[in-house]
Amino acid sequence: MSTGGIMTKETHTKGGYIFALLSLPLIYNNYILKYNFYYRIILLLIYIYFSYFGSLLPDIDMRGSYISKRFPFVYKKIGKHLKHRGFTHSLLFLSVLYFLSDLLLKYTDNNIVFICLCAGIIIGSMSHICLDLLTKEGVELFYPITINFSILSIKTSSKLEKNICKFLNLVVIFLLGYRFYILI
Repeated sequence: MSTGGIMTKETHTKGGYIFALLSLPLIYNNYILKYNFYYRIILLLIYIYFSYFGSLLPDIDMRGSYISKRFPFVYKKIGKHLKHRGFTHSLLFLSVLYFLSDLLLKYTDNNIVFICLCAGIIIGSMSHICLDLLTKEGVELFYPITINFSILSIKTSSKLEKNICKFLNLVVIFLLGYRFYILI
C-alpha cells in the first residue's frame, strides 16, 4: 500500500480502467472495429494494459512509488528531479505525452498497435491526474504555475480512499459487462 501522500496503486489502476472503458466506444469505433475478431481482442488488451500503465505513470516523480520501482532508470534520470504532483500531474505533461504519441504515430505510419498503446497511456494518465485532484494535496494542474488545485479533500491511504477504491471496483465490473457487447 502506498503512503506519503499518494493514492494507492489499486485506486489509480481502477481509475485507469474506468477512463479506458468509458473511452472505449470512441477508440473501438474509430480505430479497432475494422479488424478481425481475434486481432480486435489483442488490440483491446493492448489498449487496456497501457491504460493501466498510464494510470501509474504520473507517479514516476515519487521515490518508492510502484512505477518508479519498476522503472528505476527513468526515475533516476527524470523522476527524482521533479517535485511530486508537479509536472507529471499537469496539463503540460498530458500535452507532452500527446506530442510524443503524435511523433510515434507519424514514425510508425499510424500503426494500430501504437494507436492503442498511446491512447491507453494518455487516458490512463488523465485518470491519475483526475483522481489526485480529489485529494487534499491536489496537483499543480497548470504547471509551471506552482499552485496546487484540489476539488475534494480525500486523505490518501485513508478509509475513505479504500471505500472509493471498492466503489471504483464495482464501476469497473459494471463497465466491463456493459462494454462486453462491443465485441459482438
